[in-house]
Amino acid sequence: MNRMPEPDPPAAGSRPYRVLFVCTGNTCRSPMAEGILKKALAELPDNPVRFDVRSAGTGGMIGAPATDNAIAICARYGIDLSAHRSQAVTPALLQESDLVLALSEEHHESCINLGADPDRVFLLRAFPNATFDPRRDSIRDPIGGDMNRYEQAFFEIEEAIRRALPGIRQRAGVAS
Repeated sequence: MNRMPEPDPPAAGSRPYRVLFVCTGNTCRSPMAEGILKKALAELPDNPVRFDVRSAGTGGMIGAPATDNAIAICARYGIDLSAHRSQAVTPALLQESDLVLALSEEHHESCINLGADPDRVFLLRAFPNATFDPRRDSIRDPIGGDMNRYEQAFFEIEEAIRRALPGIRQRAGVAS
C-alpha cells in the first residue's frame, strides 16, 4: 500500500513542524539523522516553514552523549553532535511530534505501542510509504562497530533523508 502523507502543518506561524527520529539508545543513528536533517534544511534556499528536529531512543537512556564515533563521522561532514544528550521516547514526545521517523522496525513498533498516531509514524527508509520490508528498510545499529560501520550508517541515513526531504516538506505544508 502506497500512502502519500497528507499535509498536517501546525497553524501558520503558531509553532514549528516537529520531526522526531527514533532509534534504540539515541546515541548513534537518531542523533546522526537529526543532525543530517537539520543540515539539509539549513542548506535549502527557500524554507518558509520552521522545523523543530529532535531524536529519542526506545532504550530509555537519558543524558548520554552521542558515541565518539557518531560525533567523529558527523564532524567529518560538517555536523556537530558534541552537545547531544540522549532522551527516551515518551508518549508525550510522540504526541507533540508531527512526523516520527523510525530507524528500524522495532522502533516503529515501539512508537505505535506507546500510542503514537500510526498516520504519523514511518520507517525512515520507507517514507512516505506505510508498508516496509524490515530487512531492506531498517538501518543497522553501528554501536560497537568501527568507523567504517558508522560511516556506512551515516551514508544510509543521509541517502534516506535526502530522498525523503521533499515529502517531509510537503507534509509540513511547503508547496513543491
